[in-house]
Parts: sequence; structure tokens; C-alpha cells
Amino acid sequence: MPDVVAAPAPSSTPEPPPSANAELIARYADGRERLKLTWLLAALSMLGPFSIDTYLPAFPAMEAALPATEVQMQLTLTVYFIGFAIVSLFHGAISDSIGRKPVIIGTIAVHAMGSVGCALSQSIESLLVFRALQGCFAGAGFVVGRAVVRDLFAGDEAQRQLSRIQMLFALAPIVAPILGGWLVAQLAWPAIFWFLGGYGLLLIVWTQIGLVESHPAEHRLLLAVKPLAATYWRMFFNREFQLLAAIPGINFVGFFTYIAGAPAFLMRHLGLRNTDFAALFIPGIAGITLAAWCSGRLAGRVSHQRQMRWGFSVMIGAALANVAVSLWLPAGVVWNIAPIAIYTFGMALVTPCITLKLLDAFAHARGSVSALQSSTHVGMMALTTAVIVPFAQQSLQRFAAVMLASVLIGTLLWKIYLATHPPAPTPAT
Repeated sequence: MPDVVAAPAPSSTPEPPPSANAELIARYADGRERLKLTWLLAALSMLGPFSIDTYLPAFPAMEAALPATEVQMQLTLTVYFIGFAIVSLFHGAISDSIGRKPVIIGTIAVHAMGSVGCALSQSIESLLVFRALQGCFAGAGFVVGRAVVRDLFAGDEAQRQLSRIQMLFALAPIVAPILGGWLVAQLAWPAIFWFLGGYGLLLIVWTQIGLVESHPAEHRLLLAVKPLAATYWRMFFNREFQLLAAIPGINFVGFFTYIAGAPAFLMRHLGLRNTDFAALFIPGIAGITLAAWCSGRLAGRVSHQRQMRWGFSVMIGAALANVAVSLWLPAGVVWNIAPIAIYTFGMALVTPCITLKLLDAFAHARGSVSALQSSTHVGMMALTTAVIVPFAQQSLQRFAAVMLASVLIGTLLWKIYLATHPPAPTPAT
């Protein structure tokens, strides 16, 4: 498909943050201030994983209590992701117009109300409505947080900051299912959603106290429906955006299928209990955390192209091993989960490099492109929960086939990107 509007080509030296942010940039030269910001942005990003993973261990209990079928419970994930994909398009654009901080606080407040509605739901229909509301307002912390990083940091430091946030963010998918399994075992499934409401209130207070506005008024964009639609239209149908947004999203499908299908994968195929979800989530997220640490260490030492080549090689090896063990070994926690952890390590080596390329390719509207990328990825997750997970959860072999297909498609897209957007030559020294 031909490009509608050509985006600025990524430069080998990323555009520095606006000079109007000089005071903030000086502030975050202090390591302690950077660390505070890292923790806050990571906590904001955690809201999404908490909203997804905390209630997965409660699926059987919720099916019995509401009552609901397995398909209907999967639908609570699908409507969440649909709401997330649609409304998150506006988070970044609105933050480009009115600032980062009010968007974060306002959306989290609505998410907290949706959490209370889920806790009080007496039917699957009511739950679906409030899950959709949660989804609509869960993504601002993640979307706008990435724009905040790029507002304040440039080049290798931006990569390091994204990697640090990813390392802390990775705690959420580990803690969430463990906490959810404990809550449903000790209390009842509504306690999970009361917890989400309380977490939202905590984030509102923390953001109000700890986040300084990073997008000055003189750099803000006019918010209007037609220009916004035109901006998204140009971005979405730009070939560079399509490739850079699709690669990490498709790679993630290979892991996310296991997350969304965790009740079937762990309890049906591996014979574990609803308190044993950590057996999948801890190794998987450990791979992401280790890769995020490595990515931060590699920043400025290894080119993005080389780091991504390493990441894809790791993912392909893990996916092939996963297919082999699912075909020729009996179901077992160790050998069925180890390839997933290795896959996530490779996946997380690729993601920061792609994110920076995308933000720098559309430096004039980072909030908008961050939102559109997030919306695209979440749309993939909605499709995954609706179509791919029901297919994959029938057998371990199908789970493994989805992972292999994901990394092969992601690798092909990266090869296409390199062929059409060759890296700038390194200046002679």
C-alpha cells in the first residue's frame, strides 16, 4: 500500500527534547528525581496489566457465580481491549493539547468507577458493560507516560528510561495473578475489583503530588476532531508506522496468547490450580525484566539493528523449542514454560528499539503516535482473545504454533522495514 504522507525519516541522532523543558531536564539530571519519575510512570503503566491479569484466576468462580460460560468470560477480555483500543486513540492527542497530567488523573478516576461497577455486578451483562468502561480508560498512564519520557529525555537516556520502566512494569503481571488467586481464595471475586478501585485512587494522589507537567503550553497542538482524524489517518496509512507498530504487537501475540489463555493452559493442560498462576507469569516476566536490564546496559554500546537481530534470534530459537517439546514431550511445567520465558527475553530486547524509532519518526506528535501504536497493539489483543485464544487453548501444540507464527511474521516485517528504510551510515571518525 503506498504511503499517504511520508513521515520524517528517523535520524541517527534523535531530536532532543524541546528547549522549553530546560528546567525540567535539569531537574531530572538528578538520579533521585529520575528514579522517582521511573517508579511513578511504571506504576501508571501497571494499571493495564492489573486490570487484565488480576481476575484471570477468578474465571471459574465468576463463571459459577454470575453465571457465565467460558466463552462469555473470554468476552470480558475482548470488550476491555476493544474499549482500550478505541479510546486510547484520544489519550495521547488530548495530552498533546491540554497537557499530560490532567489526562492521566481524569482517566484513572473513570477507571476506578468502572472497577467499582465490576465489583457490584450481579450478571455477566453488567460485568461486560463495566469491563468495557475499564478498558476505555485504562491506557492513559501507559500511552502518556511514554510521551513524558520522550518529552524529558533524548537518545540513549530515553532508551534507558524506557527500559527501567519496563523492568518495574514487569512486576505487575507477576504480582497480579498471585494477588488475584489469593483474593478469590480468601474472600470472593468482587474483592479483585475493589482492589483495582483502590489502586486507581492511589495513582491519582501519587500523580497529583509527584508528576510535573512535561508538555509546555507553547508546544501543544490544537484539539479538533477533523485534524485529529486526519492525523491518525496519515499516521495509520503511513508504511513506516504500519511496520514499526506491527512488529512488537505481533511479537507480543506469541506471549499474550498464553496470558489470555492461562486458565486453560495452566489448569486444563498442565493440571495446576487457580493459585498457581505464578508458574507461568514469574518466568515469563523474568525474561522481560532481564531483557529490559540488558537493553539499558546496551544503550549506546550496541546499535539498535544488532540488538534487534539478537532479540529475533532468541525468539525464533525459543519458538522452535516450544514446538518440539509440545510435540514430543508429555505436559510438564518446566519444559512447557521455559521456552515462553526465553521468548519473552528476546521480545523485550526488540521492543524498546522499535518504540524509539517510532517516536522519533513522528516527533511532531509523540503523544498521538504513542496512542495510535498502543491502540493498534490492543486491537491485536482484542482479536487474539476473540479468535486466536479459543483456537490455541484446545492443545499445547496449538499454543506453540501461535508463538512460532508470531515471531516468523514479526521477523518478516522487520526485514521489510530494513529493506525500505535502511539505517543511516555511521559517520567516519
